[in-house]
Amino acid sequence: MTQLRRAIGLRTVISTGAGMALATVTYVSFIQVASYLTGNSAWIAILVSGLMAIFAGSCFAELNSMYPTAAGIKLFIERAFGERTAIIISGVYVLGQLAIVGAEIFILSQAISQGFTAIPPVVWAALFVLLLLYLNFRGINFAGLAQDILAYTMFAGLILISIYGLYTIDFHIENPLTIGSMDGFIQAVAIGISCFIAFEWVITVSEEVVDVKLVPRGMMIALGLLAVTYALFSTAMTSVLGWDQLLPVLAPEGLPIPHVLYGKYLLGGFGLYFMIIMGLLASLTSLNAGIMTASRFVYAMARDWSLPRFLARLHPRYATPWVAMLAVLLYCAIMTIYGFVTRYVLSMILIIAAAECLIYVVMALAVIRLRYKEPDKERSFKLPGGIIIPVIVVIVYGIVAGFILFGPMRPEDVMDQRICLFFIIGLFALNSLYVFTIWPRLRTKYKKIADERVPRRRRREGASTDSGRDR
Repeated sequence: MTQLRRAIGLRTVISTGAGMALATVTYVSFIQVASYLTGNSAWIAILVSGLMAIFAGSCFAELNSMYPTAAGIKLFIERAFGERTAIIISGVYVLGQLAIVGAEIFILSQAISQGFTAIPPVVWAALFVLLLLYLNFRGINFAGLAQDILAYTMFAGLILISIYGLYTIDFHIENPLTIGSMDGFIQAVAIGISCFIAFEWVITVSEEVVDVKLVPRGMMIALGLLAVTYALFSTAMTSVLGWDQLLPVLAPEGLPIPHVLYGKYLLGGFGLYFMIIMGLLASLTSLNAGIMTASRFVYAMARDWSLPRFLARLHPRYATPWVAMLAVLLYCAIMTIYGFVTRYVLSMILIIAAAECLIYVVMALAVIRLRYKEPDKERSFKLPGGIIIPVIVVIVYGIVAGFILFGPMRPEDVMDQRICLFFIIGLFALNSLYVFTIWPRLRTKYKKIADERVPRRRRREGASTDSGRDR
């Protein structure tokens, strides 16, 4: 049987963990975060979001040390709370996370249109997606190398232009410690969570790393790099650009390209094209990581009989889950159409953040549950302090989820919040319908096929043994 191949090391684990987070949509998230704060203190909310992401990531690290598999997220929930619950929650989580694609390609198209007007932006987006599909199809080494180049180039570029931007204002930052009301700060932290989207998806490559212990290490390093880079860039962008330029970015009819405005303001035409290129790299990095990780998750779910088995097909030469990749791209196309039709970018950011909060709470509860249910299970990584960190994660992300779905919003953001709420409810309904109607039939069908194959194997083995005796 064709299997996934162990071929990637720490460098690629880090770039994959940071991959989906290094998206163009995060530039809009920075402005959303800053808009809920009184002073120029977005960096505080982002660092708090990053710290909480590290706490949540440590829960994933312990669970992954117990069950290092591509279907880890589903398996963790299954071991703690049962398979039906696992399929429903993991389905809501994955489909919610992939909302980033709609926002990402829409923002990418707006950025490209500022510098390249001859070719429709959608054509560029389609070409890049096809390129990434090809790289992923050819194998984890190709996709991993592309991810390394893109991610580390992004980190270097963002840090350099952040330092230069702060240099132009003599590193003078107005009111860097003023956050305003606590409601506004919590909402800012809630949106800041979307800046660290899907760092935990790196566990889906656990069957392809040369050493599974590299996964938690790379995850934590990726989170540290993201937090520092984001805090620096958001501070530079909001300090250099005034709110008269930033506020229009948040309007539905506005251009969600604050990074392009920032580059143009700093360096004129060169800065415009530099940030367009950075936006392209961001989208490539995010979409590449999304295809790599989501396709592995879908493949593993199908392999474990939770989804139709045809989704578990691997290419015989490259050992890549090519059918799962196509399924992921189809859903991404639907989210992209939604982004272009509605232009409700914030709704997609909120969906991402809500899905993140959901899975972090569930993972923390799974850690607590398995500490008592499977105390003797080997853990190469174990959270210090007993269940203190998981309890903190449950409380904090539970509060943040409440603010995302029901908390006070600016009048112009209320519609985005409602869309997010109904989208999440719809995903729960859709996945519950699947689990209670289609999934039992699939499980029965596949079990019957498996049971029929066992006697055949035994008959062949018996015939082989008898012929051996005759000889």
